[in-house]
This record gives sequence, C-alpha cells and structure tokens, in this order.
Amino acid sequence: MRRSFGLPLACLVAWAAGGTTGCSPKRDEKPPTTKEAIAEAGALGASTPAPSAANVPACAALEPAKVAPLATCAANVVKTPVPEIVDEHHSLAPFFDRLAALERANAARPLRIAIYGDSNLTSDFLPGHLRRVLQTRYGDAGHGWVSLSRPWGSYRHEDVSNAGFWPMFKLYAPTTHLAHDKQYGFANMAAESSESGASAWAGTTKDPKSKIGQKVSRFELHYLKQPRGGSFKVQIDRKDVRSVETRATAFEAGIETFEVDDGPHELRCVVRGDGKVRLFGASLDRSPAISDDAPGKPGIQIDSLGAGALNYERLTWVANDTRRAQLARRAYDLVVIWLGMNVMFVPPNRDYAKTFITELQAALPSVPILVLGPGDTVKEGQTKSAPRIVAVSKQMREVAAEAGVAFWDFREAMGGDGSIIGFTKRGLTGKDHIHFGPEGSRLMGDRLLCALSSSFTAHATEHPQAGCRAADAAAPPR
Repeated sequence: MRRSFGLPLACLVAWAAGGTTGCSPKRDEKPPTTKEAIAEAGALGASTPAPSAANVPACAALEPAKVAPLATCAANVVKTPVPEIVDEHHSLAPFFDRLAALERANAARPLRIAIYGDSNLTSDFLPGHLRRVLQTRYGDAGHGWVSLSRPWGSYRHEDVSNAGFWPMFKLYAPTTHLAHDKQYGFANMAAESSESGASAWAGTTKDPKSKIGQKVSRFELHYLKQPRGGSFKVQIDRKDVRSVETRATAFEAGIETFEVDDGPHELRCVVRGDGKVRLFGASLDRSPAISDDAPGKPGIQIDSLGAGALNYERLTWVANDTRRAQLARRAYDLVVIWLGMNVMFVPPNRDYAKTFITELQAALPSVPILVLGPGDTVKEGQTKSAPRIVAVSKQMREVAAEAGVAFWDFREAMGGDGSIIGFTKRGLTGKDHIHFGPEGSRLMGDRLLCALSSSFTAHATEHPQAGCRAADAAAPPR
C-alpha cells in the first residue's frame, strides 16, 4: 500500500504537482453512431497502457516541492486537517500522469474533467472555482459543457453565456421534468421544441472582467436523433452556417462540430418547425495549438454536470446508449461524482450507485473516477449531523472501494459532525444547511485541491518520471 502523505492545514496547496517544502503530503464532421463514438474514445483522450521501459524517454525527475502553489487551505473556518483521498487501487494514477505532462509542458491535448452533482452544482460555484484556478495555471482550454436548457431558475455557469426562448421549449430532467423516452443526455437535461423560430444559444462570456471564458475556437453541439425528428439551423454569431436534420429510425446521439477563429463567439440553434428537435447542450473548446494563455500547455477543461435534486437512482433513469456515446466523445481524464443529499432511502442507494459507476466505467474504460461523500447537514434544531448523511457517507466510501475507484470524505473535509452549522453562521451556506454559496464553494474547492495535491505529491514521489512518456501527451481530439 502507498505511504500516506498527510497535509497540514496551514500548508500551501501545490495542486499542480502537489506539496511544498516542509509539507508532507474548421471541418464538418458527421455525427458518430454510438459504436463509433465509443471506438473514438482513444483518439479523443482515453487513457492508454504504459509503453515498455525501452520507450520511456529520459527526463528530469518531477520535483513537487519546487512547483509553485496555487491556493491555500483556509484555517480560519475549518480547523481540522484535510482528509486524504482513499485510493488503495491507485486508480487516479492515469489522471496524475496527465497532470504531470501538463506541468512539464509535455501535453499535446487539454486535460478534461467532468463533475456530476445535484443542486449544489447547478450554480457552477464549486466547478467554476476549480476551472478558474486550474485554467489560470495551465491555460484556458475553453469553458467546456453548458446545457441548452434551464429546467431550474438556479441553473447558470461561470464565465460563459447561455440562454433561450424557453416558452417555446419543453424542458426535460430526470428529477423534475420527466421524459417517457428517458432521453435526457449525459448531462441530465434537455430542451425540445417543434415550433418554428424557437431558439437556444451558448457562447463566450459577456463579462469583460472574466479572466477566462473570453475565447472559443471550436463548438461541439449535442442533440438527439429520433423518429419524427425535425430540423434546425445553426448560426454562428447570427449567421447561418449549417442545417441539421434530426430524423432517424431510432434514438441516437447526434453530434456536430464547428470550427471558428479563436475569439468571442456565440452558437445558436433555431428550430425550423418541421418536427421535434431536442437539444442537449454544447461544449466550448479551444485548440491545443493556441497557447497564448500558457505557452506549451494546452490547458484544462471542466464540464460542470449539475442537475437539481439529482441522486444515483435518477441517474439510472437516463437512456444509457445515448449517454454512453456522448461520454465517449467527451473523453474525460477524470470523472468526479458529488451526490448524496437527495438520497431518501439509504439501502437501495448502494445498488443505484454501483449501477451508475459501472456504466461510467463501461463508457470510459480506464478513466479514473473520484466519488465525493455528501456534505454535512443537520435536522432542524439539531447540532449533530443528520443520521442519513452519516450513513450515506459511509455507504459511498464502501461502494467506491468495491468499484475500485477513489473516495474523498466531503463531510469530514468540512469539519465533521455538525460542521454545516458553522458554515451557515458565516454565510457560507444557505439557511437550509445544504446549499453552498460562492465563498463556501471556494473554500471547499480549495480543500479538494489540497486533497488532490497530497495524492499527486505521493504519485510524483513514487513516479518521478510521470508525464515524460508519450501516452501522457496523447494526440489532441479531432
């Protein structure tokens, strides 16, 4: 078993390469079929086996202590040490190898992370903080995914713009707006319309103060191909660029890409009115060749996949074939899952969680998964953690171990039993003792970076040539 590298609370976070001294640890593409998308995962970034020792290039050892820190673990709110990530199977190793390649400026493509979660992610506060920290360090690879629907008023993303003429759309989500066909897409929300002129759009941020999100060089649009499907036109910066037909004999993931000059742009979908058009969302990407933000480093991208009231049970309600094709196309280097607040019945949750994790592993072979336990909460008038949250946190640790994936105790990272009360008193969460505000999200985001930093320090110490080999600098997505 790997040595444990503890991380004192006052220690600066060296997320990118973990630890500090004295701290321990423009072409058209045909939408792929499901099989094609899955097969394409390798070209888009799925992890590959390590080459033989003879093919490993000689390079200097990666010295974590010499890497500049990115953040600090605040000690004024949470006095307890940051808990270690539990990863006895070393499942995060491929992710840390990719991160090391970025640190060495040896990566040929962006590093891509997905974060699944419930209403605490619909505001994008925690993913948004991670995105800003990591992209400032390694380069802006584009905002990543944003849905073309808003089933909840709280849905928004940092450093991006998206909207639509919602009265003309029917909105779907497995938690609140049900679809009998279960075609919600991998991000668990969709917008459908057959009305001529109905439109939805996404683009770069309109906020001139944003340090990231100002540029895009490639849009990746996801929609549903279906029986009785209609057509829609795609506009880039209000100019027609393509007509898309969605009619098909069966349900299938539809994916279109659009290359643009690197800069501020908007992609808009306008329904023609000749049948049903269901839109999932779009990803805003930047080419690895664009290095104005961080020369030699193609950057990081974080897909925030938050859905209101989401739990593991509702994730099993989503049509898996469509989801699998979309996930394969996104080709993640790490998938993070932060759920637990919406578990009403603890025993069945174990089976639902195992089912979803198994589906992720099938869709993204060899891609690391990090399960986060639920945050702390209390019953009204109580000072101790709600028993169900304690039970779910323990359960998620066990499920992660059984699935061979990593686990991080979010509740313990908050300070443990009843810690949510202190967060609420400081205005870091809502009075419901559940939802994190911007400051609370930034605090917990930094503590998550602390935990990842500690694990990366251990990995870099045990594998000093991490990030040297060709597999860690895989070819960029097409």
